[in-house]
Amino acid sequence: MPNDPRIDPRIPPIAAVYRLDTRLLANCFAGVDDEQALYRPSTPYGGEVNHMAFLAAHLADSRRFVADMLGPEVAKPFPELADGTGIDDFPELPKVEALLAAWREMGEVLDQRLIAATPEQLDTESSFAFGIDDRTNLGGITFLLHHESYHIGQLAYLRKMVGLPAMEYA
Repeated sequence: MPNDPRIDPRIPPIAAVYRLDTRLLANCFAGVDDEQALYRPSTPYGGEVNHMAFLAAHLADSRRFVADMLGPEVAKPFPELADGTGIDDFPELPKVEALLAAWREMGEVLDQRLIAATPEQLDTESSFAFGIDDRTNLGGITFLLHHESYHIGQLAYLRKMVGLPAMEYA
């Protein structure tokens, strides 16, 4: 892919990390059952953190959002979750199998959209303000890649909290 003249040269490293994240999120869920996916640890200062199921649903939808930046709108992986903003808005979440299926599906769609992205699409000013100076779609895509990797780190930590071994990179 890196030497394919039809692919914008800015895309291969970004697509490579998205593909890595596709594998890493699945690795975070290796051996995780539906009950473990809903475990919400409490903080020593009060309150609970997100659980694995919420983070996986959130990330699948985030990938859908990135794909939408590069082409026609993609169906939301979990339409019933579309109106909430935080974990407490969702009393029920899909099972691990459904979460991973949506993750893989959104990964395939995103990979196709990234490879087909034109310089014009990437350089278009984004209609959303992300946490970086680059206000283009490429900047948004790059920021959301960081966002995804951040949450995968959280998933790796949560996996340890339910008594499973560390996530593997293999």
